Amino acid sequence: MAASPPDPQGAPIAILPLASGAAPVSGDANVLAGLLQFEAEIRRQGSVAELHYHVANEMRRILPYDQMFIARQPRIGDDYHIICASSISSVDRNTPLIQAMEKLISKLAATDGLDRPHDFALAAMGDDAALAEYPFGQCRWQPLLDREGKVFAGLLLMRETMFREGENFRLTRISETVSHSWRALTGEKPVKRIGRFGRKEKIGVSVALLVIALFPVRMTALAPVEVVAERPFTVAAPFSGVISRIHVAPNAAVEEGELLVSFDDVKLSNELKLAEEKLAVAKARVDRSTSSAFGKDDETREIATLRAEYDLAQADYGFANDVMDLAAIKAPRSGMAIYSDRRDWEGRAVNVGDPILQVADPGKIALRIDLPAAEQMALNRGSRVKLWLDAQPLWAIEGKVKYASYQARQTAEGILAFAVLAEPVSDRPRIGSRGTAKLYGERVPLLYSLLKRPIASLRQTVGF
Repeated sequence: MAASPPDPQGAPIAILPLASGAAPVSGDANVLAGLLQFEAEIRRQGSVAELHYHVANEMRRILPYDQMFIARQPRIGDDYHIICASSISSVDRNTPLIQAMEKLISKLAATDGLDRPHDFALAAMGDDAALAEYPFGQCRWQPLLDREGKVFAGLLLMRETMFREGENFRLTRISETVSHSWRALTGEKPVKRIGRFGRKEKIGVSVALLVIALFPVRMTALAPVEVVAERPFTVAAPFSGVISRIHVAPNAAVEEGELLVSFDDVKLSNELKLAEEKLAVAKARVDRSTSSAFGKDDETREIATLRAEYDLAQADYGFANDVMDLAAIKAPRSGMAIYSDRRDWEGRAVNVGDPILQVADPGKIALRIDLPAAEQMALNRGSRVKLWLDAQPLWAIEGKVKYASYQARQTAEGILAFAVLAEPVSDRPRIGSRGTAKLYGERVPLLYSLLKRPIASLRQTVGF
């Protein structure tokens, strides 16, 4: 028997025998060195994904196998999911082979459990069309346990020959190292499972959901809004003609009696001159007939007819003169001139009654809201409105509803909407500003508020 090598102090080092029950030593020092080196490589992996890939593909150096699958518990449920496989860069759980392996693990869990190692033949686990031509018939399930000794994952090794006892010993040791590294990389939480509720927890959750569903909230709706004048005076075309000039700029302040719009008066002046000449002719004929009233009898009879013609000519002249006065439109009151652009109106032909501009008091404004018909709800006078302008999106303006129409109309965007008029409570935004308004209706249960639109859409589609 060879002597033990001396230590640096000269004392001999005793070599302890293996404990009873330990795996038999193969005598191959290379296998032991390779095992220790592989365990060191496992501990050097920087992420769980790298750990999986390294174990699935590099463990062949320690233990011969043809294919390995790494399965893990999901966050919810009991079925294990394949997350890594040897010789495959990424796992697609929709492929027939992966689905068959997951079914195989589920069947093994139902028959023998997964908390301990199992050696079994693939044919003994039933017939599966996806595994009919699978070439590796001998299987080994090696569980990975957490600190409490509960299985959270496992290694499924496949090959043509059965696994020997010495190989099982190496596989058990490697699985302990893999489990330790996996837990270390995930902070002792290799699988963040969502715990199952017991009977009391289910009742508590049901009661909480019922209370939340019946919690009263206000019905709300979002709709486009525009700041408009409350009661503007609309300046319309008094007759059909061509606008020659608009004398005030858009949104400019005007005084009562200030000239606003001028029409092209060439035709009007000619008609006025023609009416004036007709009136002069009619007057001359009447004067001549009157001076000869004591002359011939036939001329005396035409006096009534000539006076009628004179009155008609005088009426035409008065009408032409009035129309000429209307060619220059003046401001009926002080305020602000509201219209789009001078270039949209100057030189444009308009018909009688066509609106040209508005004169409004800038201090008296209203909020015109187009509430879509799909968002309709009960609104009362004084209902709350919150307004976010596009120019001021960071803070809201409070308002209240004045009235809401009972009939929907089609907007310029082609949307069927109800007209809602509101007034601001705090700030006074500029006329013409646009944004989004949030209208608050009556209080209803939260469940009704969430399901109102889906139920309405379903009824419109199905018809009940």
